[in-house]
Amino acid sequence: MHARLLAPLALVLACAPVDEPEDGLDRHPVLENCPEDMSDETASDPFADCVDEFLPMGAGHGRESFPDIVLGPPEAGVDGNAGLDVLSLGCGGQITLKLAGAGVVDGPGPDLLVFENPFVVGDGTFIEPARVLVSDDGVDWRAFACDLAGDDPPRGCAGVALVHANTANGLDPTDPAVAGGDAFDLAEVGLARARWVRLIDVGEEYDPSGLWCSGPSGGFDLDALAAVHAP
Repeated sequence: MHARLLAPLALVLACAPVDEPEDGLDRHPVLENCPEDMSDETASDPFADCVDEFLPMGAGHGRESFPDIVLGPPEAGVDGNAGLDVLSLGCGGQITLKLAGAGVVDGPGPDLLVFENPFVVGDGTFIEPARVLVSDDGVDWRAFACDLAGDDPPRGCAGVALVHANTANGLDPTDPAVAGGDAFDLAEVGLARARWVRLIDVGEEYDPSGLWCSGPSGGFDLDALAAVHAP
C-alpha cells in the first residue's frame, strides 16, 4: 500500500520568478503544501507522492478520488486503451506533484514516465496533450519542448503514447520498454534531479475548435507519474 499525502487544494497562483523565460508557460514556485520530509515508505516509492497544487479548468472526472487517483502506479485500460482511473484537468488546467526522496534522477535514457489515457481510433490515436515542466527546488522550472505545430501526434508532450502497465498485468511501470506512457530525459533540460513535476494542459492550443474541452473529462487526464531510475 502506497502512502497517500494530500495538500490543501490551492487555487491562488504565487508570483512567477523575475527571470521567467518568454514562452508563455506558467512557472510560479510551488506553494510548499507538500511536507519536506516524508515517511521512508513514501520516499522509496517511484511514483508521485503529494499534490502541491491543482488548478482545474471546468473538468470534474476523478475529483471524487483525488488525490489518490494520481498517486501510485498507472492503471492502463484493456489493451492500453483509455483507462478510467484518471483525473481530468480541463483545457488549460494544470497540476503540480512532488516525488519524495530522491525524486526523478538523471540516468541512462529516459528518467520520467507520464501516464495519461490516450486510445486508438482507426489508424490513429486520440490524444489530449500537456506540456511537462520539472524542477528540483520548486522555483527553477525547466520545460520539455512540446511541438504542437510539427508532427501529429506532437513530439515532446505528455498524453501521446498508449499506457500498458497496470497493477493487474505485472508489467513494470518504471520500465520504458514495456510500461507505455510518455518518456522524458532530464538531460534534455539540464537537470540532474527533479522532485517536482508540473503538467499544463494544451488542449485548446492543440485543437483550437475546443471540441473536446467541455464536459467532466475535458482536457489532459492524468493517470500517474513514475521515476525510471532507483536512487
